[in-house]
Amino acid sequence: MKISIITLFPKMVSSFFEESIIKRAVEKKLTEIEIVDLRKFATDSYGTVDDRPYGGGAGMVLKVDVLHKAIQSVIPNTSLSSRAKSRDPAKHIVLTSARGKVFDQDKAKKFSKLNHLVIIAGHYEGVDERVLDYVDEELSIGDFVMTGGEIAAAAIIDAAVRLIPRVLKKSDATANETFDIAGKKLLEYPHYTRPEVYQGKKVPEVLLGGDHKKIDEWRLKKALELTKKRRPDLLD
Repeated sequence: MKISIITLFPKMVSSFFEESIIKRAVEKKLTEIEIVDLRKFATDSYGTVDDRPYGGGAGMVLKVDVLHKAIQSVIPNTSLSSRAKSRDPAKHIVLTSARGKVFDQDKAKKFSKLNHLVIIAGHYEGVDERVLDYVDEELSIGDFVMTGGEIAAAAIIDAAVRLIPRVLKKSDATANETFDIAGKKLLEYPHYTRPEVYQGKKVPEVLLGGDHKKIDEWRLKKALELTKKRRPDLLD
């Protein structure tokens, strides 16, 4: 799987991949990370990548011509007509944006199976709306606004890459975790480790008995309880 990140701040993005599981995935050749500096595609000698919005307003808007060149550098021959006629299901272009659909675990699973994921880190006031003609979807990581899309891009990449087979040391490490408990969208059940008793608080007896059927039943019950309390929307 290849991942390309188009960004104004390549150093900010690269630092995230130097001390993470993604670094191991790259070393194992399970994924390839390409960081694309948007300023290299500026159309003037000043490195201009943004401009004032038509109609007035605060902030600056990333230019469509600059972003289009950057997209073409990672997926050649990307034009309006080619994107409209045929969208390769193995390649996916995402724009991080506060107005995008919220990224979730189902989307992470889908992305982990792609051949090539391209993420454009949104910035400033936004991007020229015409850029959306070249992308597959806008995604956010929550209902809040940040100064840039680099952190969102890193979060999306981390969530997807960890699901690629052999990235995590244990093959079952992604089984029965939050949003995927017994095949259901539930929050993960509580975990405990040693010591067995700490300041009078004891590990639940069922976890100490070794009866895996009862343990599974307890975990599912607790997952349901937590989900009802904290994320009832997942049960709708």
